[in-house]
Amino acid sequence: MVRHLFDALPEVHRRVTRASRLLLGLDFDGTLTPIVNEPDDALLSPEMRVLLRELASGDNTTVAILSGRSLDDVRQRVGLPALIYAGNHGLEIAGPGIDFVEQAAASRQAALRQVADELSARLVPMAVVEDKGLTATVHVRQTPTVFQGRVRQIVEECVAAHRLLFHVTTGDMVHEIRPRVNWNKGAALRWIQQRLGMRGTAVVYLGDDDTDEDAFAALPNEITVRHSPATLANYRLANPDEVAVFLSRLADHGCCLVREHAGRTWPMPEALARNLAQPR
Repeated sequence: MVRHLFDALPEVHRRVTRASRLLLGLDFDGTLTPIVNEPDDALLSPEMRVLLRELASGDNTTVAILSGRSLDDVRQRVGLPALIYAGNHGLEIAGPGIDFVEQAAASRQAALRQVADELSARLVPMAVVEDKGLTATVHVRQTPTVFQGRVRQIVEECVAAHRLLFHVTTGDMVHEIRPRVNWNKGAALRWIQQRLGMRGTAVVYLGDDDTDEDAFAALPNEITVRHSPATLANYRLANPDEVAVFLSRLADHGCCLVREHAGRTWPMPEALARNLAQPR
């Protein structure tokens, strides 16, 4: 059983306060926001936006949002220019001093559009197909259960004709059509770390979905957290509310990660105490 993160706070506190810098990676849907039926309805709460702004304001803290959404989509939903954004599972990255697109994926946009058009023609009205430029997503959250197996079959059939270029991964009520390239959220976060020259860095990554397992696999010795006991992550949290509680701790005590803080206690806020009191 993966340990609940709140049971490991002293250990996590030691690691982040002994580091010279913090790289905080965060998934968007299901991690910073609750899962919703319609992807367009996912909104970042004002409280979470303030929390992210506070975290990013620390001189020694870098905040990166890594999402399956397109870069423009997730950047617009968060709306904080000081953050780094990685869209399409890290295939496109932008932020202060950063502008990256994975070139093999970019060269396949016309082929992906063809796949997405074929899927739209065959799947409507059973599912929603979203062409995100570098990847495509088939949303089945509102698809009747009786049709979900058929949707998966059609997705596999359409992608099979382009199997040298694309493959299918499955997330929370989605099928993702992604280019066959050696790149994912984990590779993207490591690339950000190297690009910014962040040696001696504590890396924290929080995600909620199977699509985040790539990041957990790439960060085996880092502070990785998922909303599931069945995961490669090293810790777990239950929901975005618990994510907010943990991020508030980082905002209060983790932005200034200087060595003179090492060894001090990490006070437990009232909200965290309430969460710890809940059965897990």
